[in-house]
Parts: sequence; C-alpha cells; structure tokens
Amino acid sequence: MGLGLGLAYACGAPPFEEERGEVKASAVCKTLGASSGAADALRKVLPDESSYSFDDQVMHRRIDDTDRTYETSCFVNGGGKMLLVATTEMVGYDKAEEWVEDVVANASAPSDVTSFQAGDKAVASERIAAIYVPCRDERPREHLSVVVELRQRGGAAVAEVREGLITLARNAARFAHQQAKCDAPAEVTG
Repeated sequence: MGLGLGLAYACGAPPFEEERGEVKASAVCKTLGASSGAADALRKVLPDESSYSFDDQVMHRRIDDTDRTYETSCFVNGGGKMLLVATTEMVGYDKAEEWVEDVVANASAPSDVTSFQAGDKAVASERIAAIYVPCRDERPREHLSVVVELRQRGGAAVAEVREGLITLARNAARFAHQQAKCDAPAEVTG
C-alpha cells in the first residue's frame, strides 16, 4: 500500500497532482499586447504547470523614421522548461513566401501551417502563429515579423491551441506596430 501511494505521488496521480498556476494578466509580457486578452489566450495554449514566469525583453526600439530596427522577445517558462517564445523584429524580404519558409522552418513542417487573415501574410499551426506586418511604407518597404512559438503543448484541442496562438500573434502585432512607430497600415484585425 505504501509503495503504491509513493508511486502515485511521484507520478502526480490524483489526488497528488500539483495545482495549475495562475496566469495573471499583470505578469504577462507587455510585448504580447492587451494583457487580459493575452492572459486568456495563454491559459488556453500553455500546459499545466504549478507556476509561470514571464521574461519580456526589448532589445531595439525604433526611435524615429530613420531608425530601421525594432526587436522584442517574450519568454514564458514553467516547470523548469521554456513553454512559449514570442519574438518581433523588423525585417525586409523580397517575397512573403521567403519569410514564411524562414519563420516556420524550426517550429513546424511547412505542410502543417495554414493561412489566416492578418498583415501581408499570416500562417499558423498547433505549434506556431506568425504574421508579416507592414511597417514602413517608404522604400525600402519593411515589415515586422511577429512569431509566437509554442515549445511545450498542453492538453487543449489542436483547433483551440491554434486559435490561442493566433490571438497572441495578433495582439503582439498590434502592440509592435504602434511601438515601432509604423506608418503603413497594420491590417491586423480580430
């Protein structure tokens, strides 16, 4: 009996599993945009962990029209693992398809991603959501590359995870478009 209880405890079986930590809107990375919407989406996509930590980094902030850099990262950790990474950077690709190949390469098979409406190009799967957002209207025309990658999946349905990642990417894109002082229309809705 004692061995069985010890084994159940070690495996986290009921009634010994840890309670899921709370994703507080006030703790969520600012670079993920509207904190309440981001917190709701994170609750959908993240695996159950006893606590979550957020590390928001702004490496390059666009100061004015002559500045051609903007770069941020948000790292979400829990249970000693990196759970989610969201990055935004100013980029310039000749074709949106080249951008898709680059951002999807490490996270998902190209055949797993499908398009959704946002920016000049947007793709998502159960592992990644990415938006190619127009930023500078003048030549060279530059975009913001917004990528939200789920590193550890929880138990939510594939469609729910994909929608949650899309919500996070849209929120981050709207935030970055404003912060990067973009002059081209963002074309990010939803």
